[in-house]
Amino acid sequence: MNKDILDIVNKKSGMKAPDGYFESLNERIMQNLPEKKIKEEFNPPITFWTMAKPWVYMAAMFAGIALMFKVFTWTGGDFVNSNTEAKAVETETESVEDFIFYNNVSDYAIYEFLAEGD
Repeated sequence: MNKDILDIVNKKSGMKAPDGYFESLNERIMQNLPEKKIKEEFNPPITFWTMAKPWVYMAAMFAGIALMFKVFTWTGGDFVNSNTEAKAVETETESVEDFIFYNNVSDYAIYEFLAEGD
């Protein structure tokens, strides 16, 4: 019962290879392939700019970020007036903080101190 199905139906497969075809196949393929040309690798010389380029790009990136912060946080107007106003606010804040730090005071005393300043 282990007969080949083609023997049972008495039919040949129709696929035949000529004698010695597969023995010489590798040789024929290699003869038809063109020869591979080996190229020399090009290694450009390492210069100072090649090594410094990533660091220069990174410095430029951080400079650009700093300028963007300056542009987006700039309030406009006169620089002299805005600086003096900021110093006055700093002085008031420092004096309130000194008052709280050096005196053990309650919240009510802080409100009185702030009311006297106005």
